[in-house]
Amino acid sequence: MFSLVLLVTACGGDDEGGEGELSLNQVRMAMDGDDYMNQLAWMVADERNWGDLGFGEAADVVASDEYLAGLFGGDVWVAQGESDVIWSAMAEGSIPMKVIGVDKGQEAWFLGIAEGVDPENLEGLRISGGAAGDRNITVARKMLEEMGVDPDSMEWISIDGSSDDRLNAMIAGQLDVAALQPRHLLPLADASGQMIFEEYREVPQEVWVVTEKTLEENRDAVCAYVEGRIAAKQWASEGDDYQDNKDAAVAITEDRGLEPSEGDLEEWVAEMEHNWSLDGGATEEAFEQWNVDMIDNENVPADFDWREHVDFSCLTEAQENLGLEPNPGDI
Repeated sequence: MFSLVLLVTACGGDDEGGEGELSLNQVRMAMDGDDYMNQLAWMVADERNWGDLGFGEAADVVASDEYLAGLFGGDVWVAQGESDVIWSAMAEGSIPMKVIGVDKGQEAWFLGIAEGVDPENLEGLRISGGAAGDRNITVARKMLEEMGVDPDSMEWISIDGSSDDRLNAMIAGQLDVAALQPRHLLPLADASGQMIFEEYREVPQEVWVVTEKTLEENRDAVCAYVEGRIAAKQWASEGDDYQDNKDAAVAITEDRGLEPSEGDLEEWVAEMEHNWSLDGGATEEAFEQWNVDMIDNENVPADFDWREHVDFSCLTEAQENLGLEPNPGDI
């Protein structure tokens, strides 16, 4: 079943009803996370762009762990989720899908240590990158290797949940080292720990995906969806430190009953600079490296060819319509 965590139907957009100009009259999307910036991104697109691009009804968006089940079952026609899950689903292949663009184009590589841990002597200590198969295990191993530490010299602990759970486990004394996120800098420091690795890498870590059938039969709607998402990102990120339209973007969410926390607003620059893919794309090299990592992590078989599972024709059209350089261009 398509178990719903959050259901938000847009209101007050440019076009609240009526006959649209596209083969699909409404954006119906499922995404894997209901965090504030995820919601702001689509709400801005719905308020400012999708109506003008031909959608006749306000968007219907749901956040759920079962977002791919919603796509496969036809409850929604476009999904947004973590690329490791998408790659695994594409490799399984029961429902042919195409990646049509990138929502988040960088990945935070942050490694934290608990109070009293010597960053020069990590061998034998307890570390976690999440539960078995979690992408953050691969990231943690790569960070250790770049620091000159053999990942196999450490004791790997499986911790279910998000990076917040790894932070809490470390503060509780259950871990010595953990793959964390930038938002953990202050709470980790407050607990007398420290970050020993802090970098951002270009990685197509969260993508938009549709079924092949939808792309074949409703390409006009898919292209309008992509262009609306990118146009919204471009508008929201205008100005020095991405501030020109920040208040207006936040007001859109508030009009729809979504209030940001102080932490949400503090992350604005980091979201724009290090998280969102502002042009909806990522380089071919980044996709290639991602695919290698997915093979190494056994998310996909060794002969998996990611190029067979993407279609960036709508993305390229949208980028050109908006005066942006094609990225990565048609593959």
